[in-house]
Amino acid sequence: EIDALKTMGISAMQFLVLPRVLALVVMMPLLTLYSNLMGILGGYVVGILMFGLNPVEYFTRTQQAVALNNLWVGIVHSFVFGLIVAISGCFKGMHCERNAAGVGKATTQAVVFAITSIVIATAIITYLCHLLKV
Repeated sequence: EIDALKTMGISAMQFLVLPRVLALVVMMPLLTLYSNLMGILGGYVVGILMFGLNPVEYFTRTQQAVALNNLWVGIVHSFVFGLIVAISGCFKGMHCERNAAGVGKATTQAVVFAITSIVIATAIITYLCHLLKV
């Protein structure tokens, strides 16, 4: 595919890499917000139906327990994670051997690199949040 794009004079970076990176950078924070909302609504259903909590009290306690800072830190995390996953996958994919074994090897390398980078990024973000008292 990359060779065909080069033959047609199309930049593989602009046609293949850039859309994937932008998609992950935009969608990861949105998926994080969606997941947070679903978690809160799931807690609401369990709290109301199983534990008989008052709905107003549930949302009041949820607002007290979850600071807005936590939301922003989670959004920053998801943005960074999306960037890491996209860049590692695209980099390894662009530089893999042109056969099935090469694609499998590049996929494994991309996953390992992304997981390792995410652990390191989490440590850095956590340290920065500690320094900034967020």
